[in-house]
Amino acid sequence: MSCSNGDKILRPEPFRIKVVERVSLLPFEERKRVIKKAGFNPFLIPSRDVFVDLLSDSGTCALSNEQLSILMLGDESFSSQRGYFYLIEKVKEITGFDYVIPCHQGRGAENILMDMLVKKEGLVVSNGLFETTRAHIEMRGGEGIDLPTPRIKEEDYLFKGDISLRKLRNILKSAPKKVNFILITLTNNSQGGRPVSLHNLRKVREIADEFRKPVVLDASRFAENAYFIYKHELPGKSIRAIVREMFSLSDIFYLSAKKNGLSHSGAIIGVKSRRLYENLSSLTLFFEGFPSHGGLPDRDLLLIAKGLEEIIDEEYLAFRIEQVKFLGEKLREAGIPVLYPFGGHAVYIDAEKLLSHFKNGFPGYAFASEVYVEGGVRVGVFGGKLSGGGTPEYVRLAIPHRVYTNSHLLWVVDAVKRVVERKREIRELALSYSPPRLRTFLARFRQV
Repeated sequence: MSCSNGDKILRPEPFRIKVVERVSLLPFEERKRVIKKAGFNPFLIPSRDVFVDLLSDSGTCALSNEQLSILMLGDESFSSQRGYFYLIEKVKEITGFDYVIPCHQGRGAENILMDMLVKKEGLVVSNGLFETTRAHIEMRGGEGIDLPTPRIKEEDYLFKGDISLRKLRNILKSAPKKVNFILITLTNNSQGGRPVSLHNLRKVREIADEFRKPVVLDASRFAENAYFIYKHELPGKSIRAIVREMFSLSDIFYLSAKKNGLSHSGAIIGVKSRRLYENLSSLTLFFEGFPSHGGLPDRDLLLIAKGLEEIIDEEYLAFRIEQVKFLGEKLREAGIPVLYPFGGHAVYIDAEKLLSHFKNGFPGYAFASEVYVEGGVRVGVFGGKLSGGGTPEYVRLAIPHRVYTNSHLLWVVDAVKRVVERKREIRELALSYSPPRLRTFLARFRQV
């Protein structure tokens, strides 16, 4: 943001704070006890013991005054409630999709879709599968294959969420009958939350049409992805128009409303085929609830519809992307190895590179544990041995929507820097418990 004399200034929050929640920092020794009791896994730290929580941007947002107001208008009938039709209208307006099914959250939507689309021994090719998506595919006897762009090693290339078009074509040529569908994640969470270019999406559509394969979007962070396209690829096009084109290049989409729906719960499935909609509705009735609510109160459907409108506001998205960049640049200036360019919702620290002296032991979890002990800051860990996706072990600092100011982020930066200064003192970890699936979230460790 520029001021009258042309100087660049930090963009302030485009909102005022009306309601606050008190948080407090536990004493240092108590934080050491908390992380040990949590098995050195930040996902298992009680939220009451956290000072700044950057574990996830999913379901952790602040609600607007208009969202809070609309909660009072919910029609809590058993089926075909008013909020459902309001949601359908809003989703159609934004995405162009006629057939919409709400679900209780993203993995509920994944469960229904994968049950319908994944065949035993089938392949799902993607720019990058999130861990729950991969697990749902594998539970059906399928296999998920990530095909990251070959430009991912180019330091300044922004659209590192792209899929490799050459590898996509090669797989479809060599095993056309085995590939069930193409799944594109917007933004690419497993590759640092970086965006997918519109050029890449258009080419994926062309290849999919050539081989007659459906394109599915995990559009959970579609708005941030659209903003990157708006700023760096198609500056003459509105964000709404970019969003509409992104969705038009797919046959099916699903999104977690806990992210770009600015909600604490919920998900949406959108399809173009009436027949597929009817089949999915039957599964929804079995797993989630009546297809007009998917297990959600009607007030939450209204809230999600309002959130979808608020998330595509250009001024808010500009602040959102700049806040992520603010955190990332502060860490980068301190010499901390972060994924660059930064994505739209989080900053990722390469824990394997940072703790390169570790011989075996889970550098992401070890570093995240020390960041909690140092500053009461909870961060996430993804990738590495437990994820099955072939990416390094990253520490993810995900910024919830409309929750923290930049002064909170400066506290986070100071805590991370202090841990880095004593990184040689950080002890390696060994597994003490590992569940059969989705190990990232429930694994427990001990220090060695």
